[in-house]
Amino acid sequence: MNYEARTELARELVATLTLPRPLTAATLHRYMEGLRGKAILIRAASPRLVESGVCGLWIEVAGENFERIHHAPTDSAVHRQQFINHEFGHMILRHEKQLMPAERVALLAPLIPLDSIAYALSRSNFTDEQEALAEAIGDRLALIMFGDSAETANGPRTGFGRVL
Repeated sequence: MNYEARTELARELVATLTLPRPLTAATLHRYMEGLRGKAILIRAASPRLVESGVCGLWIEVAGENFERIHHAPTDSAVHRQQFINHEFGHMILRHEKQLMPAERVALLAPLIPLDSIAYALSRSNFTDEQEALAEAIGDRLALIMFGDSAETANGPRTGFGRVL
């Protein structure tokens, strides 16, 4: 699928959601928890995980009643939110997580016990269509958040400037 078609598909998929407005990082997080039916814990990834080439990880550990998103550490709130939005894109697309091999689970120590059974969807590149579409959805969510923050700060766009 080419970039334009992928972007249009992402726009259409996000348009079917009943996103809260204005859309913020916090309201999107709560919305996704409702969509998933469980809490979603968001944390920076361990240095060992990042060194392995993973910049985002959506994980579920057997026996826990919540899911986790681990993102590459960054000082940029925008960059961090894009990592999170990408993982939310996978959730929106209902991509299936896979059983993690033991050596990958070890990269999460001490965040989860080494003997945990973990299911995850992780990314270290954007080479396949599944990753590219999740990223396009993440981009779309970011654009909505940006537009909503500008409208909140400056008032609605009317063509005549800000209405008093």
